[in-house]
Amino acid sequence: MADTSIKILIVEDDLSSQQYYSVIFEGTHEICMVPSVAEAKKILLEQTFGVAIVDISLPGSEDGIDLIKYLQQEYPNNPVALAVTAHAFEQNRSDALEAGAVEFFTKPIMSDVLLGAVSKYMKLLK
Repeated sequence: MADTSIKILIVEDDLSSQQYYSVIFEGTHEICMVPSVAEAKKILLEQTFGVAIVDISLPGSEDGIDLIKYLQQEYPNNPVALAVTAHAFEQNRSDALEAGAVEFFTKPIMSDVLLGAVSKYMKLLK
């Protein structure tokens, strides 16, 4: 049964990652997936989210770090940001956490790890 009380925003441009997220959250949570920071900002004006899963490397003039900073500035309470990247450098981790991400994961991420993190923050929001 899907938990539709708190929605998840997923900001991911990679098609295979989008498909992966769709599969692991199917039937458990309501998700909204967008491929860019610009589209994320647009949807944030229309809907409320409890958790945002943000890829660090995104197309366009703004990346995932920019979006996490924006979330902290414009939406300081929700959504909490979980940063995800294929770049496993310590600098990426520190940049994401300094921007305001509550968790940092490198791809490929195990579904149980991601679901556990989402569940942890969902419980804090209820």
